[in-house]
Amino acid sequence: MIDADRKQLYDAVVAAPHDDAPRLAMADYLDRQGDPWGTFIRAQLALTRALHSGARDEASRYRDEAEQLRRQHGNAWTNGVDALVSLCKFNRGFVEKVTVDAQRYVERADELIRRAPFRHLVLSEVGDLSGVILQNPRLSQLVSLYIGNTSGQHPIGDVGLIAIAASPYLRGLKVLEVSSQDIGLPGLEALCASKALPSLVDVNLVGNRFENPIEQYSEDWATGSIVPESVRLPPLGHELEKKFGDLPWLHAASRLQNVPPATEEL
Repeated sequence: MIDADRKQLYDAVVAAPHDDAPRLAMADYLDRQGDPWGTFIRAQLALTRALHSGARDEASRYRDEAEQLRRQHGNAWTNGVDALVSLCKFNRGFVEKVTVDAQRYVERADELIRRAPFRHLVLSEVGDLSGVILQNPRLSQLVSLYIGNTSGQHPIGDVGLIAIAASPYLRGLKVLEVSSQDIGLPGLEALCASKALPSLVDVNLVGNRFENPIEQYSEDWATGSIVPESVRLPPLGHELEKKFGDLPWLHAASRLQNVPPATEEL
């Protein structure tokens, strides 16, 4: 028999994927049922808060606690999403990141959206499906979008990046991964000119048909942190800002704590 209260609480999380309050309400209910998922939700929420406040030791403790619970019980908490995608990852207590073939995503997008409050989408073999994918209004819940290409035969090219840059549903997108997608200057300039992606803070453009315009940097060999005095904007980055104005995503290295930012930080 379906637990109506549990379903109602879960649906509230899916309906408000960015909010912590519905997740905490679900955790309260699960705690009363003696379900360890409630503890898991609280641990991952605490992990996110610790990362945002820079409390690394505290974050490490909550990460370890959550990971132990996920290994023991995680398969029972995916709400069936694991059967629809290649990979799924928990964040803030629920499946938030899914990796899926683009064609399968087109076929199952509505079901995925009903089953999980996902905010991070990894698509492979997108090719000319980008236009179809970008027509779904529920993309408005995305914080990161990663376009992969495992076979090397289905890049999105300029057409795909131009479609992303023009999408009315990606205003909340913070991270965009479009490396090795056979993109040229027309696609890059469309991204620079876009007013539809005001939240972007980090873009990976490595391996396309132009010099990488993003800030370059060196890392401290002992800590792995960015060496501030090494950060520099390549010539193409300067040219793009002269033409299009300030582009925050060109300056991820000097503006973000980590590059790329971890899922838990978004």
